[in-house]
Amino acid sequence: MKRLLALTILFAGLSGPAFAGAQADAEAALDKDDTARAFALYTQAVADAGKDPAARASALYDRAEVYARYAKDADALADYDEALALTADPAFKALLLSSRGDLYAQERRYPQAIADYTQALALKPDLVGVLTARGQAHQRQRENDLALADFDAELKADPKYPGALRAKARLLGQPDPTQIAEHPW
Repeated sequence: MKRLLALTILFAGLSGPAFAGAQADAEAALDKDDTARAFALYTQAVADAGKDPAARASALYDRAEVYARYAKDADALADYDEALALTADPAFKALLLSSRGDLYAQERRYPQAIADYTQALALKPDLVGVLTARGQAHQRQRENDLALADFDAELKADPKYPGALRAKARLLGQPDPTQIAEHPW
């Protein structure tokens, strides 16, 4: 949801008020647990984006995030793929790859997740949490040395990043350092 909000703000107004209105209405429908209406409104936002590639990619990303949230994985992957094909912006492409990687990881398709996270990091090395996500995918593949390297790299960038602290502690069989005063490393 945080990514969705960030991109809605980033791409606000690209296709005028109809596009922004459909997205706002879709979010309101989700708040009321009216998923059928929300999906229809996100689809309308994609249509309202027209031929503007940046606006269409943004609308597809928003819809993909909602599809993923409601376990419509095939639909989410199709929207991520189309959005990736439409955007040239490296930061946005990195965000799309990271989100698609999250979905692959959720589906236990770890090699694809690792590949997407790696591409995302190549485009935007400071994308928060992606090293931790890739490390967790490596860990699930029993590639613990690679996992530890990713956790350490994330902690080098942000020594207090809770996701990396917890993931590293789990890998090393130690207590959750976010719950104790000092961590052992």
